[in-house]
Amino acid sequence: MSLRFLFAFLIFFIFSFSKSKAQETGLDSIASNLHHYGLRHNTSKLFIHFDKNVYTNNDKVWFTGYLLTSVLDVNQYNTLYLSLINNQDSTIVLQQKFLINEGFCFGSLILPDSLQSSDYSFVANTNIKVNGKPDGEFIQPITIRSTTTNPLVATLSIFKSYDEQTKNGTALLKAISSDNHFVPDAEIKYIIGRTNQTLQKGSAKSSVIGELMINYPADKVNAENNLLTVSIKKGNQTRYVKINLPILKSKKYKVQFYPEGGHLVNGLLCRVGFEIKDEEGTSIKAKAVLFENKIAKDTIATNLNGLGSFFIIPVVNQQYTVKLLQEDLEDVVYNLPRALTNGITIKVGEAVVANELLAKLESSSNMKIHVLVHNFDQIFLQSSLHLTGRHAQNVRFKLDSVPVGLQTLTILDSLYKPLAERIFFAHYDQISRMEIKADKEAYHAREKINLKLKIIGKDNELIPGLVSVACVQGNRFTLKNNLNIIDYAYLQYHLGMLPSHTQQLKYSDPDYLNAVLLVKGWRKYLWPAEKQNMPDLNTLTSNYDLTGIITRNKKALKTSMGLNIFSDKNIFILNTDSTGHFSIPYSNILSSTSGKAWLNLSNKNYFQYEVKVNDPLEEIKKYVVSKTYDPVFNKTSVLNKENESFNPGGGINLKEVTVTVKDKERLEFEKNGYANKCGDYVCRYNILNCENHWHDRENKAPVKGKIYRRSGENGTIFYTGCLVQEIPPNITLLKTINLPKEFYIADVDNKNEPINFPTVYWNYQFGINNAETPLTFNAGDLTGRFKIIVQGLSRNGIVYGEKEIVIKNP
Repeated sequence: MSLRFLFAFLIFFIFSFSKSKAQETGLDSIASNLHHYGLRHNTSKLFIHFDKNVYTNNDKVWFTGYLLTSVLDVNQYNTLYLSLINNQDSTIVLQQKFLINEGFCFGSLILPDSLQSSDYSFVANTNIKVNGKPDGEFIQPITIRSTTTNPLVATLSIFKSYDEQTKNGTALLKAISSDNHFVPDAEIKYIIGRTNQTLQKGSAKSSVIGELMINYPADKVNAENNLLTVSIKKGNQTRYVKINLPILKSKKYKVQFYPEGGHLVNGLLCRVGFEIKDEEGTSIKAKAVLFENKIAKDTIATNLNGLGSFFIIPVVNQQYTVKLLQEDLEDVVYNLPRALTNGITIKVGEAVVANELLAKLESSSNMKIHVLVHNFDQIFLQSSLHLTGRHAQNVRFKLDSVPVGLQTLTILDSLYKPLAERIFFAHYDQISRMEIKADKEAYHAREKINLKLKIIGKDNELIPGLVSVACVQGNRFTLKNNLNIIDYAYLQYHLGMLPSHTQQLKYSDPDYLNAVLLVKGWRKYLWPAEKQNMPDLNTLTSNYDLTGIITRNKKALKTSMGLNIFSDKNIFILNTDSTGHFSIPYSNILSSTSGKAWLNLSNKNYFQYEVKVNDPLEEIKKYVVSKTYDPVFNKTSVLNKENESFNPGGGINLKEVTVTVKDKERLEFEKNGYANKCGDYVCRYNILNCENHWHDRENKAPVKGKIYRRSGENGTIFYTGCLVQEIPPNITLLKTINLPKEFYIADVDNKNEPINFPTVYWNYQFGINNAETPLTFNAGDLTGRFKIIVQGLSRNGIVYGEKEIVIKNP
C-alpha cells in the first residue's frame, strides 16, 4: 500500500527533518504491520438503542439497531439475532430474529411472563461470522423487576472462609418460599470453577429447613476457579445463584499502576495513573502512602471513580510500593513495576484535545526516534527526530488529518521497535450536539407534548440526521445499565468496561476522560507481533445461513426435490441439490405477524422423507451461553436512588399465576390463558388484539363471526376465526425474521381507556432536517419524571441528546 494514501505530514514547530530511503522502507513495514493487526482484530460496530433499561416481566421492548461500521459491505448484513440472557447462569430465556436493512434494524418484543427479578443482558449478533465468531456483538444490560411473586427464593453466602482442621471453606445455600416457608428436599446441583478450570461439582438435596452446606478445598481456590454456581429445583420451579468464593491470603483491594507511556525509566520524571477496586469490582475512593524502600515519599489518592495519578522520579533497583491508609490487613503492600535502566517517557498534559496535541518526550540517552499517530489500523501522522538524553522536548501535533475519536501516539527507536505509547481523544469539539426543546417543563396527563429538535455541528451549523426517539418514565432507567451511542462508539467499543461515573454522558467530562485514558491507554505493543502474511479478509468471514437436508429412508437423496415455504401471505418455491441439501434465503422467512413460517415438502410421498433444519439460532445459543455476563459497569459509592413509584408495563399489578407451556413455539399471548391458539384476544373495550391491554387478565378469546374494533386505528373488523390446526407431518415450522411493528398510539380522547405505558412515545427512525424540526406526541396517565432520549446518526456522525420533563395530574 502506497505511503501517500496512508500518511499525512506531521508539522513540528520546533524541528524539521528529512526522510531517507531506509526510513521509508521501515515505515512501510510498520504501516503494513499495523494494517494487518487492524484486519485481524476488526469487528463491526453495532449499537442498539433500547427504549429503557429497566423492565418488568411481560413488558414490551422497543429498539433500533445501528450498524455504525461493518467488516463487509453493509448490504450483506440482513439478520439480527437477539438473545435475552439471565446473568445469574448465562441461560437464554428468549431468542428472536429481526431484519437488518441498509444498516438499520427496527424491532419490538414482549418479555416472558415467567421472568423473575434479576439482572439480565440483551446480546445481539449479526448474520456474519468473523474468525468463526458472531460479528458485531452488542450487549445491553437490563434489570427485570418482576410483578409476580417468586415462589422459590435461593440465597448463597459464605458460612466459613477457612477451617484450620479440615482446611475447607463452607458456603451456605438457603431456599425459602415467597411466604417465608422452608423448602425441603429441593434438588441441588453445584459446580465450582470457571470456563477453563473446574475445582469441584456435586449434587444433593436441601435439609428440612431448606439449607445445604457446601464444603470446598479453600486452599485450592484461586482467581481462575472461585465461581460457585448452584441450581436449585423444586417441582416445576428452578432457580440459579452464584457467588465468588474468597481466595485465601488474597489482598482485599486490587490496585493497578499504569506508568504514562508504558514504563518507569530510571531518573526520568514519570506520571503514574492508578486504580483501586475491591474484590467485588467496586471503585474505591481512598488515600495511600507511596514508599521507596519502606521510606514514605508521598501521599496519593483516588477519586470517587477509583482513579488517581502521581509523579515519581524512580531510581533503578529501588523498590516502590503503596500501602492504603484504610487497609485493615497488616503489611499488605502493592508493588509498582520496576524502572527500566534506559527508555523514554511521554507526558501529555491534556489527552482530550481539539485540533492540537501537546506532548513532552524525554529519553535517558541520546537517541533517534520515530513518532507515529495511528489508530492501530492506519497511520495518520509520522515523523522522526533526535532526542538529547535527559532533556525534555516539547512536541506539537496538528491533527487536521486525524479523525474524531481515540488515537494513539507511539514512539519507536531507530530500528522501529516500540518504546512508549499514549492514547488520546482527538477533536472532541467536533461531535455533533442534539438539542431538545420542549414548549413546557411540566405537562398534565394526556396533554400534548410539543418538542423541537435540532442537530448542531462543530461550527454551529444545523445538520440533518436520522434518530430514534423515546419518552419513558424516569424510574425505568438505572445508571448501572446506562449505554449511549456516543460513549459506546467512541470509548467502550475500543476500551471495554469503563470506570464508574456519576453522570449519564462520560465523553462530556474531560477530567474523567483524561483519568480514564491514563489507565486504559497502554496496549503493551501487541501489534508488532502480528504476522504480516495475513490471509485475505474474505477467507475469515462467513454467514449464518438457514440450511437443511432432506433424507429418504435415512439415506441421501439422489435427485433434487422441491420445497414450498409459506410466510405471512407469501409462497416461495425452492429446490434442494441432488443430495438433498438446501439453503433458505432470509427474504423467504420475513414476517410481520405470526412469527412462524412453514416448510412444506411438495412430494406426495412425504412420509418417506425426513427434514432436518439447521437454524443459526442454535449455533448462536451455544456461543452465547459459553460466556459469563458479569456487569459491564463498575460499582461506586454513589448510587442512583429512585424514589418514584414503579409500574409494570401496563400499570396493573399481576397476581401470581402458574404457567404451563405445552408448546414452546406458541408465543406471547397463549401463555396467559386468555387468548385462543392463534394468540388472538379481545380486551375489555371490545378491541381485537389491543396493543394497550395485551397484559390484561380480563382479556377474552374472540368469537368467530363477531365484529370488533380495530387496534390502533379507526373502524371495525369481522373476525373469521382461528385457523390453527394440528401440524401435518409434511410441514416443518421455521422461526421467521421479524419485521417492525408500529408503536401503539393510544386514544387520548377515550377517558374510559387507561394509558399506563411507561414508554409513552417511541419512534424507530425520525428524520431531522437541517433546521429546527417539530415533534408532537401525547402524555399518558402515569405521572412523575419522564426522560426523553434521542440518539442516532447525523451527517457528521453519531449524535445523542436527552431532556427531562414532568407529567402531573390535572
